[in-house]
Formats: sequence, structure tokens, C-alpha cells
Amino acid sequence: MRILLVMPTPFENGRLGLENVVWLSEPVALTAVGTAVAEGNEVRILDLRLEEEGALVEALRTFDPDVVGTTSMTTDAYQAKAVLRTARNICPRALTLVGGHHPTLTPEEFEEPFVDVIVQGEGEITFRELVTRWDAQRAAQDRTFEGVRGTRYRTPEGTIRVNPKREQTVNLDELPTPDRNLIKQYQGRYFFTALRPMASIFTSRGCSFDCNFCAIWEFYERRTRFLSAKKIVDQMEACSEPFVFVLDDNFLTNKRRATELCDELERRGVKKYWLTQGRTDFAADHPELMARLAKNGLVMVLSGFESNSDDNLAALRKKSSWEKNKKADRIMRENGIFSTGIFMVRADFTEKQFDELFDYVNSLSIMIPLFTILTPLPGTQLYKAYKDKLLTTDHRLFDLLHAVLPTRLPREEFYRNFARAYGACEGSAYRATLEFWKKRPAFAWTIRQGLFWFYARTWRYLRIQRDHRSYLRDEEGLLNGPGVAAGLTWQDIEYPTGEEHEAPKAQPTTEGGAKLVKLRIPRRIWADEVAERSAANAVGGE
Repeated sequence: MRILLVMPTPFENGRLGLENVVWLSEPVALTAVGTAVAEGNEVRILDLRLEEEGALVEALRTFDPDVVGTTSMTTDAYQAKAVLRTARNICPRALTLVGGHHPTLTPEEFEEPFVDVIVQGEGEITFRELVTRWDAQRAAQDRTFEGVRGTRYRTPEGTIRVNPKREQTVNLDELPTPDRNLIKQYQGRYFFTALRPMASIFTSRGCSFDCNFCAIWEFYERRTRFLSAKKIVDQMEACSEPFVFVLDDNFLTNKRRATELCDELERRGVKKYWLTQGRTDFAADHPELMARLAKNGLVMVLSGFESNSDDNLAALRKKSSWEKNKKADRIMRENGIFSTGIFMVRADFTEKQFDELFDYVNSLSIMIPLFTILTPLPGTQLYKAYKDKLLTTDHRLFDLLHAVLPTRLPREEFYRNFARAYGACEGSAYRATLEFWKKRPAFAWTIRQGLFWFYARTWRYLRIQRDHRSYLRDEEGLLNGPGVAAGLTWQDIEYPTGEEHEAPKAQPTTEGGAKLVKLRIPRRIWADEVAERSAANAVGGE
């Protein structure tokens, strides 16, 4: 069969957004599922982020696929649906399906007539079973998939059937290594800042922490699994690119695993510059290991510093501290690892709080400081708590760069302060850059050409990002959510304080003596809801 897998574009031209500007990684999720069904099928991947307008229509007409699949995060949910709607119009006999974080956590949004199957959770085994079933059923155009775990599908009567959830693969080494030849037409065009060409790999899945603003731990059902050190180095060694981004949601989480990776890299003499994402508290607690990772090619860690306040970190369930952030910054700087730090503002910030955050960033040496706005992303605990108070339900504004809750400052003033973040923190970036070049002169020579390319690219974007009116233009006509209808202001929003996660204290009582219960954010995950829908189906429920 002919299978077309499509990576949607993340945003419209002219809108704010960091992807395509600071960072563009390979569509590893698509290469993973594509590899799982490659035997006996013709698989193509279309990365619309790197294609000209009209590429999708042309691919559908010329390739005439039997299966069209796509993936979706929150901000590109509309584009993902547009891909499948277009596929249904041009190739009406093709099976259409969607998977990824957003469909897994909010599947109801994809229950459209042009979407045949919604894949929830990990996709390799589920997709393989779907393709096998469809190969047998497509002649009769039978689009029902009873018994294929990890799927939701539409019956001929138009109702949605929910199959039991798919158990996660315990040993990641058992899964096929994603075949990067599926995207060979795009290789050389992926990057992180000035680091290009860049390859991308996954070496683990999940996160052992449960920050309330993040849905990673919910998607993976609070589990973390790892590739073996041998499998990781096999992938690194197979990459012809000089830079490799390890896309793990939290690479810095297991000391033994990181040590084994260093052992394997040293034993095999593999020399790669590599980047990853990880927590500052791990770096702070393991200075010797960070030094060894740096000697084995680690040059960048993207970390969520988040806040200059321990209270705010506790409220986010970050389980780290201001002091840990400072220590991690020093350790990475001393070992020639440049830091990409994410810092978070809240909609109720005052101008003084903006200034305090910027002063904190300037006390560190962060080469690439990134600033985001606390956003209740669909599927997170925060979303469940605040969904009835949102100013908008338009997913394009859930990009961490727009305030979807009421602001304390007038919105123009809020964005004016937010837009000055990068200018206000140039001292931190400049100092970090000089220190890094002194530690890594050979690396600086390696990326000299990429630097000119990156600065030319970001110069155009920064003109938009530093203009506060850009944010206002983006949200014009889109602030029509339940919070607007209810006339809510910033005073109606009670943010978590961190107290709800402490040991129980004596509860205040009412006049009648009954205890008042402090509500905490519910800890249900998507898999709980799948189990309930599956049980309902078993007794004839919809």
C-alpha cells in the first residue's frame, strides 16, 4: 500500500512563533511510525514546514495514497485537521488518521467526518495493526477497527467507538530504529539556532515529574522508559550530521543511564556534538557527571528555569529551587555547556515583577533565554482547573506567547513589558556567549557559517517579536472564550500557590463546625477516560 505521513505547519505566515526560527527538529514521530509499516508498503513523509504552498495537494494527486496520517500538538491542531480534510476531498478512498499529543489528550476535537481513526498513545504497534487491517478491508471500504487497541474510530452509523488503551512498550530497544532515509529529501535543513545541519533522535519516553503546566507525564501515564546506551550510540554514529539533538523530554533524569552512555561513547570513540533537554536540579546535583557528559560532546541543555521565586516554582510542582537554578547555571558554564533557559511570566504580573524576573536572568549566564507565558495547555492539570476561565479557546493562541487568562496590566502594557524581555536580558546572553567561546573555541569554529545564517534569520523575526503590537494583532477577534463571556478579570483567577501539595494542615471550620476542604487540581489522566469509555462500549454504550 501507499502510505503518506504529513507533518503539518505549526502556524500561519506572519504570526509569532519560535519554531522555524530558533529550532526545527526532524519529525521523529512520523519516521518512527513510518518505519514500523515500511515492510511491504511504500511510505512517504511530507514535512509541510519545509514545503511550498500546494505541496500537499500535489502529493495527494500524484502519490494517490491508500493511507494518510498526520500528527498534532495543540497549536497545529487546525492544520492537522485541514490535512485530513484535504485528503478526504482529493483521495476519498484513503484511510485518514491522526495521532500525537493533542489527539491523545483531547480526542473529541478530532471526531470529524473526515477523520477515520484517532490513535491515542504510542503509535508504532497500533499503526502497524491498523495498516494490516486496512489492507484487508479497503476493497470493501470497511473503516471499522474493533479490537485495535489505542484507537477511536467512527462506525458506519456515525458514532464513535473507543477501543481499550494500548499498553506501552516496556523495552524501547524492541521498537525499530526510526529510518531517517524517509526524510532524506529534507536532511540538512533541520537546525537549532546556528547548529545546522542537525539530526534528531529520541532516547527515552516520558518524564518522572508531574509539573502541572505540562502534559508529558500524562501522555506517558507517569512512566519513563529508556533506550540502552548501545542503541543510543548506534543512532548517533549513524547520523552523518555533526550535530544531534536528543529530543527526550527530560534527558537528565537517571544518573546510571547517563554514566552508561558516557562509557559507551568513550569505548567506541564516537565524537558528536549533541544537545538535549533536562532539569536544572539534576545538573546541580551531579557536577562530575555533567563534566563527563560535556567531554563526551554535550554542548547545550534546554532547561525550564521558569521563575525567580521558590513559591512560584512550588506552585508549578516544579520540585526545584532558585538556588538549584543558580548552581546549575554555574556548573554548565564551567563545563562549556551553553544554556537555553525557559522563563515563565504569569498573566497577573506587574511591571515590577517583570523587572525582577529580568534582573534574575541577568544574574545568570543564559546564552539563549526564552520567555513564555504560563498557559493552561489542553490535557494539563492547569487546563482542567482553568478551562472555564479562558479568554480564548483558539488553539493558535496556546503557543506560550499569548495570555489566554486575564492580565493584571492592561493588555497593551502587559505585552509591552513581555516584548522587552530579550532586550532587557542581552547582558546575560552576551556574557554567556563570551564564556562559552573561551571554553569551546573549536566548537565556535565549527558553527561559524551557521552563525551568520541564524542571525540573518532571527533579525527578521525579532522585529516582529519586539513589537508589542504583534501580540495584539495575533489575538484580534479571537478573545471570545468563556472568561470573556463571564466578564472575568485577573482578580477572578486564583493561581496555585504550592500549598495544596504540602502535608495536610489543620483545616479551618465553618460556624457549624464542619471542616472546609481545600480543593486541589484533579489528577486524572487521559487513560482513565479511555478505560471508562471502553467499559461503556462493552455494555452497549456509545
